[in-house]
Amino acid sequence: MNFSTGLTNKDKTWIDTKCRSIATLERYGLAENRLRREIYLLGLFAFRQFHKAGPPKDLMHPGLTDEHTNTNKRIHS
Repeated sequence: MNFSTGLTNKDKTWIDTKCRSIATLERYGLAENRLRREIYLLGLFAFRQFHKAGPPKDLMHPGLTDEHTNTNKRIHS
């Protein structure tokens, strides 16, 4: 059985860079609500990239089986 899931090396590099960037912003006093949003978006990106689902149409409905889903579109190539 062939599964089309997983993160590419480019995805992993982007995630690592984003993690470092968020930590730097926190050190410089990023507001708590903005910090939560950045971490949420990072997790959303990783989750959806892993499943090759692309970005959701609505960030408040990020599930894979939701009618708000853009299917078969990578967030970045």
